[in-house]
Amino acid sequence: MIWGIFLCCLLKPAAGFQTQERLPFFHGHVFENSPTASKVNGLSIPVRRINAQKWCPVSGMHFKLYGNGSEDFRAFAHHKRGNILLKTSRVLDREARSEYLLSVGVCCQTCVSESVVSPVATVKVDVLDTNDHEPTFRSADTVHITLDDTTALRSVVYRLQAVDADSGNNAELTYMSVPNNGSFYVVPKTGEVLLVDSILGLPSKVKFYVFARDHGWPSLTSKGVLVTISPQRWATRPAELTGSGRGARWPRALLDPGTVVSLNVSEDASVGSVITSLSPSRFPSAAYELVFPESESSPVAVGRDSGDITISSMLDRETEPVLELTVKIQDKRGV
Repeated sequence: MIWGIFLCCLLKPAAGFQTQERLPFFHGHVFENSPTASKVNGLSIPVRRINAQKWCPVSGMHFKLYGNGSEDFRAFAHHKRGNILLKTSRVLDREARSEYLLSVGVCCQTCVSESVVSPVATVKVDVLDTNDHEPTFRSADTVHITLDDTTALRSVVYRLQAVDADSGNNAELTYMSVPNNGSFYVVPKTGEVLLVDSILGLPSKVKFYVFARDHGWPSLTSKGVLVTISPQRWATRPAELTGSGRGARWPRALLDPGTVVSLNVSEDASVGSVITSLSPSRFPSAAYELVFPESESSPVAVGRDSGDITISSMLDRETEPVLELTVKIQDKRGV
């Protein structure tokens, strides 16, 4: 008697487990924006895999989809091939929904009630991305920048960032500027605006547009952002003269003999680049002379008539991180 009860307890769970068969799983995909009635690619459910005759031994078998979003598709049987296929019932948008997990059910004679539907398979449908969104900038349509004209070369003066609602290569962006100019460069991968050449003495503002283009096919380009950069002339700060009770501020047109000018220059600055200009001085007609160091050993040169300080040889921060210059300014008229 004891052994009989023990065997009954073991056999009942085993019998119950056999009734819960794992449903076959199928996977397919469809591109977003495909027209209605587009077939789900990569998805073909053989009727023999779901053993439909077990559910409907008599003719009149129908297939029905159910689950969240099942109304976006319809199932039908391909009688010649003996397969069940899925087609879309509306245009899909990946940004709204990227995947569906549905069940395929079989109902006999009619599918009026959910209770008569028997699940026979599970289906996952991925909605693939198409390049249907152009990049957009997070900033305003116009950007105004005031930049010190002694700013070091290769300085990042601004950064623009665009976004793309697509995915994959369709969302990878490249930045570019139009028209090209010799003073500023837009890094294609980051959207950073770099100062690449001196803006000393520029009489007007620098204007250019920045665009973002994605890597999709066909590629889409954003609307341009107008960047306006206004060079601002540096202000001199005269040193206090011996015996003077206070340090008076001179206008830019006057350079005091004790004036100290500090500049930051990139070691990658190209030979021939103008670092700054000492003109105009306090004299109507001035001559400029490099006193220290000697011109033969100095990596910069001073224009005798213009007062421009120009790079004459490559700079090396590791060898000479700080360069001190002494420039003598004389009145050509001898006054």
